[in-house]
Amino acid sequence: KIDNYINDRDRYLCMLSRDMLIKLLSSKYSIDYNKIDIKYNSDGKPYTDNVYFNISHSYEYVLVGVSKKRLGVDIEKIRNVSGSLINYICTDKEMDYVINSKDKNKALMKIFCLKEAYYKMIGTGIRNLHDIEFIINDNDIKCSLNNNLNIILRDDIEGYIISVIEEKD
Repeated sequence: KIDNYINDRDRYLCMLSRDMLIKLLSSKYSIDYNKIDIKYNSDGKPYTDNVYFNISHSYEYVLVGVSKKRLGVDIEKIRNVSGSLINYICTDKEMDYVINSKDKNKALMKIFCLKEAYYKMIGTGIRNLHDIEFIINDNDIKCSLNNNLNIILRDDIEGYIISVIEEKD
């Protein structure tokens, strides 16, 4: 998988994320990574029968999540985006959220980050971004496709958005 990356930074982040995954599986679940049976679904998402994991990296950061429930994680660098990208990513309600935000680039990256984490959780890769809608209010985020989710959306790291979406029990 490392060879699929074009630049050295992405290769390094891929190796770092695998190392972090090995350490998390070992420390949190006492799993010997060499003995874990990693399988791949038809869309190429890795999984096991015992634990779910997900990895994301963006520029200089890596995010790794492990859980006994399905989860998806994403980290995105906030960057300037074009108006056409807003139409590609957002439903009408999401577009209202972005347009009415003080920081439109940050708001758009929040929506994209949530969608990316959701599709990674279900293991299909990104499909039609308009098939799912996230409504973000002060302390609440709703997903149009599934109400049985724990959703975390953070912007603690300057210039980045982090999302974690995990199925509830």
